[in-house]
Amino acid sequence: MLAGYLVDCGLVINIITVDGEYQGGGGDVRPAGNVYRIKTFYNGKSKALRLLSNLYEGLRMVWKSNGLSPDVTICMTDPPLLNMWAALFFRKRKWVLWAMDLYPEAFVAARLVSKKNVLYKLIDRIVLSNKPSHLIALGPHQKDYLAKKFGRGLSSSILPCGVYDAGGQNHVDVPFWAQERDKIYLGYCGNLGEAHSPEFLEAVIDCLDAEKFKLILALYGAGGAKLATYAKGKPGVEIVNSVRRGELKYIDVHLASLKDEWVSVCVPSKTVSSVCSHATFVYCGSAESDNWELLKRAGWLVPAAEDVGSLVRKLLASISRQEIEMKRGTAAVLAAKLLHEKHASFGALYDRIVEMVPQKV
Repeated sequence: MLAGYLVDCGLVINIITVDGEYQGGGGDVRPAGNVYRIKTFYNGKSKALRLLSNLYEGLRMVWKSNGLSPDVTICMTDPPLLNMWAALFFRKRKWVLWAMDLYPEAFVAARLVSKKNVLYKLIDRIVLSNKPSHLIALGPHQKDYLAKKFGRGLSSSILPCGVYDAGGQNHVDVPFWAQERDKIYLGYCGNLGEAHSPEFLEAVIDCLDAEKFKLILALYGAGGAKLATYAKGKPGVEIVNSVRRGELKYIDVHLASLKDEWVSVCVPSKTVSSVCSHATFVYCGSAESDNWELLKRAGWLVPAAEDVGSLVRKLLASISRQEIEMKRGTAAVLAAKLLHEKHASFGALYDRIVEMVPQKV
C-alpha cells in the first residue's frame, strides 16, 4: 500500500523481496513498482538453516539495493538482521528503518541469547553504528523504545500494521463456519509464533461454553500444529484452513496475545485488523503495549498471569451480545481514525523522503 501511494506521488519505486512462501497470505495483492525477487535456498523447519538462509537473503537484498543506486532506501526488518546489513552497507546512502520485529532484540525475547552475549553486543553495535535518517514505528510504545535506542533527534512516523479499509467488503457472503448466528463467534486467525501465548488459547478452549460461543481457529506458525491437535474435537471449536480478510467481520471477538518479553520487539497486527473489520478483541498481554494502548476501547484485556485460566473463565462468563455491539460501534470509530492516521503518515513519509533526496540542478 505504501509503495502504491509513493508511485502515485510520482516516485520511482523498486521493491526487493525474497522469493519464498509466506504463510500469512497476501499473495492476491499486486505489488506496485518494479519488483526484484531474491532466490531463497531454504524454506524448511530447521531453525539453524533458516537463520543462515535469512542472513544470506538479507545480504543479497541490501547488495541488490546498492546496485540500483536509489536516493533513499526503506529497509524493513525481515529477513532477520536485514537492518544489520543495512547499517553495514548503506553508509553512503540515506535510509529509513521500518521496524517490524526488532533485531537483535528478538533473539533475547526468544531466549536464544542474553543481552550480555558477545555476538548480541556485536550485532547491536553494528546496528547503532550507522543510524537511519528516519524511523517508522508500529505504535507509540515502540516509537519511544526506538527513540531511546537510536537517540531522540531522529525524525519518526507511526504506522500501525494491519490497517485496512473494510468499506468495500460488505458484499462478502457469510462463510460456512459462521452460519449459527445465535452464537458469539470467537476467532484466532493467523500466526501462533514464539511471541504469542498458546496457554491463553488453551484456556479459551478449556473454558468455552459451546452453547454460547463458537471458536474459529485458522493457525500457522511455530505453535499452530500443536494447538490444532489440542483443539481437535473439543466442543464449540472449528478449525479452518484460512479466514479471508472480508470474512473477519463475521467473528465477533478476535483473540490476540503477546508475551511480556516481546513488548515493542514486535507489535502483532491481529488487534488492528479486528478493529478495522469493525469487530472486537480480547488481548492477553501487558497494558503497557501498543496492542492495548491504541485500541483498548474496543476490546478486553487479560493480563498475562499464572492464573490465566480463571481470568479467561470470568471474562467469557461476563461477555454479552449487548456489550459486543457497543464495542463494535467503538471499533468502527477507531477504524476510521486509524485509516486517517495511516494516510497522514504516508503523506508525512513522502515529505520526509523528498527532504532526503539530493536536489538535482
